[in-house]
Amino acid sequence: MANHKLDMGSAWTQTTAMIGANRDTISAIAGLFFFLPSFALALLAPELVNPPSPAPGGDPQAAAKVMFDQMAQSYAANWPVFLGLSVLQFIGSLSLLALLTDRARPTVREALVKGIGSILPYLAAQMLSGVAVAIIVGVPIGILAASAPPAVAVLAGFALVLVAAYLFIKFSLTAPVIVIDGTRNPIAALTRSWRLTKGNSFRIALFIVLLALIIAIISTLVTGVFALVFAAFGGTIAEIGNGLMNALVNALVGVVFLVVIAAIHRQLTGESPEGLATTFE
Repeated sequence: MANHKLDMGSAWTQTTAMIGANRDTISAIAGLFFFLPSFALALLAPELVNPPSPAPGGDPQAAAKVMFDQMAQSYAANWPVFLGLSVLQFIGSLSLLALLTDRARPTVREALVKGIGSILPYLAAQMLSGVAVAIIVGVPIGILAASAPPAVAVLAGFALVLVAAYLFIKFSLTAPVIVIDGTRNPIAALTRSWRLTKGNSFRIALFIVLLALIIAIISTLVTGVFALVFAAFGGTIAEIGNGLMNALVNALVGVVFLVVIAAIHRQLTGESPEGLATTFE
């Protein structure tokens, strides 16, 4: 069976349509599973959300090492919180996919049940894809860094990073395959994602990169303006305000990317725009 070609304009139109038609239920899930965990992390471990800036005029390498050490210590000290919040966000992501794209039009409760039921296959698929990337990309990078001349290591490392990006795109539809298609076998889910993206890898990558650039510019401007406003108050108010804005931006960005992935999955599995419109009437 021939693969469908991704239409980026149609995918974005479907994305905005799904968000508009389901804004109340999206807000409920995004608030509970994206906004609140991000805000909690900002309050419990602010150094992870807002790493300290290096002192001006200092050694950049030394400053980067200090910042990395501080963040590593913070992760080590707060890993149970970080793990718990990450699992919550995984459940929220899978529940949102179920809510937005299931033909049965599930309630929020039903979507949450489906999201929780999908978490183990999803985590298994993520672990398998992570192992694959580590073997294909990580091991060669380690060998090159230890034995190859610096120039060769840099060029080969860049090529391997592109390979890692390619693998990320090929496995990018794993979550909707598990939730929407009901493929609970993680290997089968990864395989189906690979097949669905065949012939569309470049389009998907371009779409995601363009969307990420636009969102990054807008979110940087918005958070920068509010950071200046909160800085005028200083102390605890600035810390809470910045955490609030970061959590809100993270929630919005997470929702947009999830709905984009759902729209891409819809197209590549052969769902027509008319069928999608019927789903969200």
